[in-house]
Amino acid sequence: AFGAKCPKLKMFLHVSTAYVAGEQEGIIPEKPILMGETLRVGTHLDIESELILVKDTMLELKASCSTEKDGRKTMKELGLKRARHFGWPNTYVFTKAMGEMIMGNLPIDFPVVIIRPSIITSTLKEPLPGWMEGIKTIDSVVIGYAKQTLPFFLVDLDLIMDVIPGDMVVNAMMVAMAAHSEDQQVQVIYHVTSSMRNPAPYSILWKSLFQYFNDNPPCTGRNGERVRLKKMRFFSTVIWFKLYMAVKYMLPLE
Repeated sequence: AFGAKCPKLKMFLHVSTAYVAGEQEGIIPEKPILMGETLRVGTHLDIESELILVKDTMLELKASCSTEKDGRKTMKELGLKRARHFGWPNTYVFTKAMGEMIMGNLPIDFPVVIIRPSIITSTLKEPLPGWMEGIKTIDSVVIGYAKQTLPFFLVDLDLIMDVIPGDMVVNAMMVAMAAHSEDQQVQVIYHVTSSMRNPAPYSILWKSLFQYFNDNPPCTGRNGERVRLKKMRFFSTVIWFKLYMAVKYMLPLE
């Protein structure tokens, strides 16, 4: 609505996420998500109905005098339930998909470009290699290992980890704006990802982390001594993960 009021506006760029595709496998085409389209066969998404459901649930919580903590818990559970009902794994990608649907239905006469990056990580070159702001997504795993507070992780090291440096995403956004600023009314979608051209398995992340922090120890003890870097343990299945948790932690606690 704000953009439509700008008299010299040439195009509109919207940043979504590659994971609006849900848990599909194979090559994912750069095609728009149509209004009401879902990932689960036999379902239809009505955004207005979802908004009404949210509003009604919040009114019920207010009427029942629920605490703020209980209210947040209820709304998170509702969001996850609705997302999975329509085939998306979590609320984040569910609402991103809704955003794309709305973008495709806007009554506007200028081009719309949707960028779908995968997991955005630290920069490759600009403003300097390895720069990042805040701790988001995969960064928490990196920091957890650096502080030696993450001794194990549930992941198959052979799986492809689709990450993309932040400056590459920004470059793609700027190029897309320049390329389509003179277009007539059109919607274009670009996947800004790495697994097709430069696939990196999770084992690459692990080896890189260990090598870097082994050469540049980030943590020191209370007396300033270096903390010995331990190798992380990985579990490729939930069964082995739960079994390890039970033997290592639950039984001793009991």
